[in-house]
Amino acid sequence: MIPEAQRIAIAEECGWKNHNHPDVMQLKQGWTMPEKWCMDPKGVLRFNHDKMPDYLNDLNAMHDAEKVLTQDQLIDYSRHLGKLVTIHLPASRAAWMDFKLINSTASQRAEAFLRTIGKWKECK
Repeated sequence: MIPEAQRIAIAEECGWKNHNHPDVMQLKQGWTMPEKWCMDPKGVLRFNHDKMPDYLNDLNAMHDAEKVLTQDQLIDYSRHLGKLVTIHLPASRAAWMDFKLINSTASQRAEAFLRTIGKWKECK
């Protein structure tokens, strides 16, 4: 998945609404450049790129995204993340997994999150 598609998919799962969402369209009728606006999870209109979290580069943003997962999803999430961070470790080095999980990047967490919610798409 390209980074922008990942960011949008995570944002939508976290409650952000894009410019085409009916709730957003209703609030910006008659505006010039209405496509530049989105709505945050609290219902406040925001300029698209200034306020939407940068899930792929910001661990704090991913920490907030992780909060929307159910307990069952968190188990799947941890499995997906484990596969991503240990991909280059030989089986004998599996003891490093905890260290790798703790130090996983925002990008790795974003991919695991999207795989967990079933929105990850492989690039062609």
